[in-house]
Amino acid sequence: MPTQTFFNLPPPKREKLLHAAVAEFARRPYGEVSISRIIQAAEIPRGSFYQYFTDKTDLFRHVLRCCDKLLETAVSRSLDSCGGKPMELPLALFDRVLAYIQANRDDFALFLGILRQNAGMDAGQLLALPDMVLLVLERADWSGLTPESREERLALLGMLLSCAGQALMAVCCCGMAAAECRRQLELRTALIRRGAEIKEDNPC
Repeated sequence: MPTQTFFNLPPPKREKLLHAAVAEFARRPYGEVSISRIIQAAEIPRGSFYQYFTDKTDLFRHVLRCCDKLLETAVSRSLDSCGGKPMELPLALFDRVLAYIQANRDDFALFLGILRQNAGMDAGQLLALPDMVLLVLERADWSGLTPESREERLALLGMLLSCAGQALMAVCCCGMAAAECRRQLELRTALIRRGAEIKEDNPC
């Protein structure tokens, strides 16, 4: 966690340091990342760096936390846009994230670089990521759906968000057409919907 001294920095100086860190983590695996290169790009003294962060791991945690915050915001706003309906969330999230990527291609390219450079690392061991599933669990409108227990609802949300994540990764990392990935996501969501929605009794 950054120190209060870091948060007290003027925003341009804080952003310059973060940009230098993100760029370095996107170019090299974690083990090869150099604090010297980061502080040189950020144009700060080495001593100042250690007034802001304990070490490289502390900085990496903060970089991941910033990325995760963007995702948390996307999930929250997507849920709002679909009226809190869990079954509508995958497509709403897919559309929102793709729109963000198109508007922020350079920033997103750096984020993908970090993922690629650290593909073998369990980032969960470095960072307690906010649980997107729990965020949706508490705010979703569960009317009309069969899952009643917390465990069942968590399982359903896990499937829905996993489908959305797979579709986004297919577009961003595998170069598949967005329209086809969205169509496949719509199909998978429809299949899950069949088992999750309450069926009205057929009239005799």
